[in-house]
Amino acid sequence: MTKESYVIAYWLLPETAAHAVLSHEIAELARQVSAPSFEPHVTVFIASENTVSPEQVVRKIGDIDLELTIRGIRFSEQFTRTLFLQFALSDELQRLADVIWRASGAPIRYLVDPHLSLLYAKLPGETKQTLAEAIQLPFGKIRFTSICAMRCARPTTTAAEVEQWKLLAP
Repeated sequence: MTKESYVIAYWLLPETAAHAVLSHEIAELARQVSAPSFEPHVTVFIASENTVSPEQVVRKIGDIDLELTIRGIRFSEQFTRTLFLQFALSDELQRLADVIWRASGAPIRYLVDPHLSLLYAKLPGETKQTLAEAIQLPFGKIRFTSICAMRCARPTTTAAEVEQWKLLAP
């Protein structure tokens, strides 16, 4: 990998039923456009690698039970937000990010923009619009019940970088 910067990303993971639906949607979209598949997640905090160990941070967090309301399906030019679910802002989610911030020893607070990516690809706007309009999810809210820490290139801009993400703490 040619990236100079790696970070520890703390991800919220959806409960089992939502995980199955979202994993299927992500895999199907990836198959349609030859893009990488990945775990459904919401990034709640990003820290540099020279902070407190991710295992210690995840242990300090304890149990997770957080429900987020979907505000819509959106798309952008950013690779890691090609196509995504945008969630309503949540004080509870920001409080969780702040707990991770303090536990990690990171110098900078992270303001959460809650979203769950469905596709990472470089596509024309019309294609993203068509894909977004075709998505039909059976729920308007998603419950998140676990957290993990991942080592990722920052920024992540290619499929190869997605495939090299590494789980640091379940």
